[in-house]
Amino acid sequence: MSLKKNLIRTALGKEPADLIIKNGNLVNVHSGEIYKTDIAVRDGLIASIGPVPEGAFGQKTQIIDAEGRYLAPGFIDAHIHIESSMLTYTAFAKAVVVRGTTAVVSDLMEVTIVSGVPGLKALLKEAESAPVKLFYPIPSFMGEEEAAYQTTGSLLLPNLIEELILLPQAIGLAEVLYPPILAEDENSARNLALAEKYGKTAEGHAPALLGEALNAYAGTGIRSDHESTNKEEALAKLRAGLRILIREGSASSDLQDVIRILTEENVDTRYISFISDDIDALHIQDFGHQDHKVRLAVQTGVSPVKAIQMVTINPAESLKLDGTRGSILPGKVADIVILSSLKDCRVEKVIIDGQLIVDEKDGQAVLQKSYPPPLYEDVLLNTVRLVASVRGADLLIEAPEKSLAKVHVIGISGANLLADALEADLPVVDDVIRADIPGDVLHIACVERYGKNGNIGKSFVRGVGLKAGAIALSVGHDHHNITVVGTNGADMAAAVNRVAALNGGIVYVRDNTVVSEIALPVAGLLSLKNGDQVADDLRRLIAILKENGCLLPSPNVTLSFVTLIFIPFLAITDKGLFDVLKFRIIDPVISAV
Repeated sequence: MSLKKNLIRTALGKEPADLIIKNGNLVNVHSGEIYKTDIAVRDGLIASIGPVPEGAFGQKTQIIDAEGRYLAPGFIDAHIHIESSMLTYTAFAKAVVVRGTTAVVSDLMEVTIVSGVPGLKALLKEAESAPVKLFYPIPSFMGEEEAAYQTTGSLLLPNLIEELILLPQAIGLAEVLYPPILAEDENSARNLALAEKYGKTAEGHAPALLGEALNAYAGTGIRSDHESTNKEEALAKLRAGLRILIREGSASSDLQDVIRILTEENVDTRYISFISDDIDALHIQDFGHQDHKVRLAVQTGVSPVKAIQMVTINPAESLKLDGTRGSILPGKVADIVILSSLKDCRVEKVIIDGQLIVDEKDGQAVLQKSYPPPLYEDVLLNTVRLVASVRGADLLIEAPEKSLAKVHVIGISGANLLADALEADLPVVDDVIRADIPGDVLHIACVERYGKNGNIGKSFVRGVGLKAGAIALSVGHDHHNITVVGTNGADMAAAVNRVAALNGGIVYVRDNTVVSEIALPVAGLLSLKNGDQVADDLRRLIAILKENGCLLPSPNVTLSFVTLIFIPFLAITDKGLFDVLKFRIIDPVISAV
């Protein structure tokens, strides 16, 4: 540990500070108090709190008079897939920093799946010039076992984990899955040993895990879990020693249910944090980011100080970042949010590394400097390559000489990410199993998009609600092939082919005509537009889908998870319908007569 001589001299009033904030009400997340104080900053770090010595005031010292406003630590999102915002990292950072976010933790897994380690490193480099600090946990599953069930652009093989864990941005492992752990998988054991060796964290992923299996999982040193959807599950995991990351995202809104462990059970809050997991640009525009979660928590009866702890010191401690971030203390990085209202979490100014990045103008928090859009290398562009154009017949399931088929149906909703295992009886017409549009059983297909094999997985889905047309998108965890849901093959094929022509995107087609689209040319996941533009485009698309019967409040996010083979109970990949509990591809047709 080096001796920070400049900080010592400024704290003692022997040398001037770079910045002094006067007359603020400090939200001390360590003591839980709020009290009036001044703050001196030197070299991007906090030099002192309390009365600032006269000698710390210099001719070049910047003075900010907080005028009684609240001084909170910069907000931290301990688990977010920034790709779900559909924004480049620069555009994402610009959208959330004005809402008080100064650091995020993202495994960049979606870009890595598409473009490999070169794509990952390109985004890490971009983040160095953005206003929000990016910390990188390494994806713990992208290996050969998963490749047996889905085609991806890239794999993250075991030998790469140690290389990536040594990156300066790396903080540990992301989303360590419970099935391999409980199966005593050697790669999982090796990864956990690496995290321990280098003093890194191991973040969990354990949806609906309880009882003996939860004990076995928690006993391996897994540090947290973000998959709880109700009070009972969260309480069981907290009691087992896991830190609870309460998710509030675009397609999985868990905060209102899970926060009951505080409002009803009165548990200690120190091991509880708020995270996003997946939010899109429209969610950010309409609600905000971590500031939104603070407001929601306060509305449920949580004290504002505790709510702010859950987006500052709690996530920092969970991620072993509390030595530098998460609170306003001497020696910490000077990431400070100035709030005009604590209850409403209204952001006026944001200071990052001791620099005023966001200030209020005409009642709005606005950036004080420009951040030019990045110039991407080819590794992140031109990533959608169909083996051949898709025809309508390619996307439908045949049942020759049959009149009725019993089929598996993926049941989805806009409330959470679980996909129920349902069944339906569907008519067979002209040797093809047809959708039941009034009964909301639609066709779903997944088309391989890396130009490797031309696979197409097919099944049926309930919960989308479309009455006409088809929607296709190139965002699909964790393989990001093109998923399409529709009422008929022709519109489905047109939507898939248009997504390919855009080099990635979201497309709605009706009567063989493109009605609405959003281009996502960066890895087939991200737009080159700014946050407000993408939000406006998405708002229009969702409105059109709703007019055509769509039941999903955030169809882009919900449909991007119907492809995930690690969340119960059914999923779709380019290799077929996947049974999560059996962990294998199954025939979508149960029987046909």
